[in-house]
Amino acid sequence: MKRIFTGLILGFAALLFVFYTEDIFFEVILYAILAFSIYELIKNKRKVNLFIWIILVAILINIILVQLINDSFSRAMFFSALIISVLSDVFALVFGRLFGKNYIFPEISPNKTLEGTIFGLFLPGLIILTFSFLFTENIIPGITYFNYYFSYLSLINQSGYYTTFFVITFCSLISIFGDLIASKSKRLMNIKDFGSLLPGHGGILDRIDSHLFCIPLFLFLNYLTL
Repeated sequence: MKRIFTGLILGFAALLFVFYTEDIFFEVILYAILAFSIYELIKNKRKVNLFIWIILVAILINIILVQLINDSFSRAMFFSALIISVLSDVFALVFGRLFGKNYIFPEISPNKTLEGTIFGLFLPGLIILTFSFLFTENIIPGITYFNYYFSYLSLINQSGYYTTFFVITFCSLISIFGDLIASKSKRLMNIKDFGSLLPGHGGILDRIDSHLFCIPLFLFLNYLTL
């Protein structure tokens, strides 16, 4: 219950932060979040391992992207990437608990199941494309707002539904991969969470581990279609 409550607060805060802050404040907060993630990673370091370095490189890549998001991309594109990794995580968790029987990485992530992973991999793309179609065809009113908060329609217009589904699914896969990388690094360091700042979620790095991998990939794939 604590995890769900904290998650709802974080989701609402993320929406306000992404779309209703000035550029300078947006950049400063993102830099602070990423810098604090480096602190959480370093302070828990018991021994150097490959997975720590992978996470560190991912954080540094995101630090480089902060300025580019304001200058070359859009807040909607950034938020769209966040939604993909959030949906992947939520669907994997929910459907894993409902239908999960086959544990695929018990030594890395004990609760991750094959069934939950499949839902987390493919369902985000299906859900996003379904809503994109409903808004595009005016079956659901509000396409202006949908296009303001999300960048999926521009990607569909440029590349079509099939390519967009591939992009979203690939980003979901990388999101899951990022979560596994973080879990593996914590197992090697013999810790449960990177921090305790967020009740039910652990630290900042525990909350953004999948985003660190999903966001750069989504922005890069969108750049290729421009």
